[in-house]
Amino acid sequence: MSTIDTRARSGGMVDVNADGTRDPMTPERTRVDNVGTAVIDLVRRQDIDAVLFDCDGTLVDSEPIGHRIWGALADDLGVVAAPGADAEGLSFEQRLETLRTTNPALPPTEVVYAEYWRRLRAAFDESLRPIEPTYHLALELVRADVPIAIVSNSAQERLQYTVSCALPLLTDVPLVGWTPRDRPKPHPDLYRRAASLLATRADRCLAIEDSAVGALAASRAGMRTLILDAPAH
Repeated sequence: MSTIDTRARSGGMVDVNADGTRDPMTPERTRVDNVGTAVIDLVRRQDIDAVLFDCDGTLVDSEPIGHRIWGALADDLGVVAAPGADAEGLSFEQRLETLRTTNPALPPTEVVYAEYWRRLRAAFDESLRPIEPTYHLALELVRADVPIAIVSNSAQERLQYTVSCALPLLTDVPLVGWTPRDRPKPHPDLYRRAASLLATRADRCLAIEDSAVGALAASRAGMRTLILDAPAH
């Protein structure tokens, strides 16, 4: 394995028990600007063999764009929000299903998604950008021959487009997006598939996530998890 330069980095915030000990499978938290420290330290100590990155909100700053596009489309469709619904970390299909009780006339999921994706793709072409600290970390790991993959609740087609649009230097890493044969996060299916593609035991993988839903999926797969604070806007 190549040497990783750890100079000029600062530490993150880690949750620990009252006695100072920590279950390695308990999710840790860090500021996005400090993610390199937490991950590189684990690699240097040989505590992990592979790193699995969530995409939206972790590697690319796509969520504000997605919220804006969906808000406009929802207005066009006359969508009434489901009371108390929390959509953080859910796939588009999961979010749409939460709305059907209050919007029984909502068109079929594939019809709504096709229009949403058409608008979103145009917006991505115009303004999608990487989240620099995590993108740079991913590139550093690739250069050091540390296996990585990108694991997303987005459909495989969207994940591939997102990476090609904003993360061009990561197009050759395994991309694990949702397909009809998978249960989306918070189920562990996508993370288990990624570990299999990397030929790495789940307990030797670190997942980097920005949502509780994603962190739960990785934990259920038996992986260590690092949760990022949301990037500032």
